Amino acid sequence: MSDHYNAFEISPVPDPGPDAVAPEPFRGIYGMPAFVTIPTSDLAASVDFWIRGLGFIELFSIPGTLVHLRRWAFQDVLLVSAPSV
Repeated sequence: MSDHYNAFEISPVPDPGPDAVAPEPFRGIYGMPAFVTIPTSDLAASVDFWIRGLGFIELFSIPGTLVHLRRWAFQDVLLVSAPSV
């Protein structure tokens, strides 16, 4: 990977203003002490909702087990397969 991302110099939110534009999804790697983990009984449908409905990207996955999603920097979600209750 030839791109360099310094997570300490970026902000996930653009400066406010009438012509503010949302940033592109951030693909850089950075230390994240914690992020939300969401259990789901239908991993494929959940991934589809988060990607197509909310604009996240798939950053990493273990098929049938978990998917790490991200939108902007520091907006990470881990979807994990869980039995339905």
